[in-house]
Amino acid sequence: MIPEIGFAQPWWLLLLPLTALPFLRPAQKRLSYPALFLLPDASGARRWDRIRRLLLAACLGAVIVSLTGPFFKEQKIARVGTGAHITLTIDHSSSMNENFSGRYLGGGAKETKSAAARKLLLQFIQRRQQDLFSVVAFSTAPRLVLPLTEDDTAIQAAIGALGVRGRGITNIGPGLAMALATFRGRPQTGARVILLVSDGAARLDQDVQDRLRQDFQDLAVNLYWIYLRTPNSVSVLHPPERRLSETSTPEVFLHRYFQTLKVPYRVFEAENPASLAEAIAAIGRLENQPLHYFQTLPRRNLAPYTFGIALALGLPLLFWSALEVNRWLP
Repeated sequence: MIPEIGFAQPWWLLLLPLTALPFLRPAQKRLSYPALFLLPDASGARRWDRIRRLLLAACLGAVIVSLTGPFFKEQKIARVGTGAHITLTIDHSSSMNENFSGRYLGGGAKETKSAAARKLLLQFIQRRQQDLFSVVAFSTAPRLVLPLTEDDTAIQAAIGALGVRGRGITNIGPGLAMALATFRGRPQTGARVILLVSDGAARLDQDVQDRLRQDFQDLAVNLYWIYLRTPNSVSVLHPPERRLSETSTPEVFLHRYFQTLKVPYRVFEAENPASLAEAIAAIGRLENQPLHYFQTLPRRNLAPYTFGIALALGLPLLFWSALEVNRWLP
């Protein structure tokens, strides 16, 4: 497919008639010579003169086109690969500033749960070059950091932007609702995945539960939860046998709620950076289905190339001008 060409300043094209000037001016300077019959045959010179005129016209045209700022317009190219549409839904509450032992370190520390998750998610993204990613961060309220895209640079920048200190509480319901919204209105051409990275949970009222359950089923989204567990937190895979309450163990109740969504769901408990790495690696092996998507190619500036053409045409003309005879020697 040939890309469409555009011009940043198309009014310069009004100067294109100037390219006819080389064909209007006299071919050579008039020189006085007393015996014209002694001059050599000029048929070869006339042929070279026509070539020079064409080169000069082409050079003028290249300069004028360069001034217009030509560019290839943005393109969308259909691609077929193996992968998934993945929305990274990342807990950015204040508890993510703790390390895996439960000690608060602050957002800038390198040993926090947030820092470990960011580092491993970046490696996860680099290994899955054909996936489309979006990023949603949540604490008290959610925010869309990046919509679904295949741009690896933008994805890495979005993950890096979460390096500031987390604030607020863990409010998973609105975060999941925003993550589901990233798939709404898009054609389903591959597996859809929400990768939830969180160290806790909060109570979901019945209305929120019903709405999320319906959205998961309508949009056919798979859910993976990486539960960043500290030693003083309850295990969702092996909860204590004593009677549990929703207020004291919200993570267990959230896990049980996720099991009722009627979509593929799996939870991974990560108690340290090593187990977190194992969880992300396991997820990387799970979702590899045929994927159809459109890759967006950005606008491409053509002015350097047209200026280069003008230079390539102009240099021979300068050399040619230097060889021109200005007067006949007696």
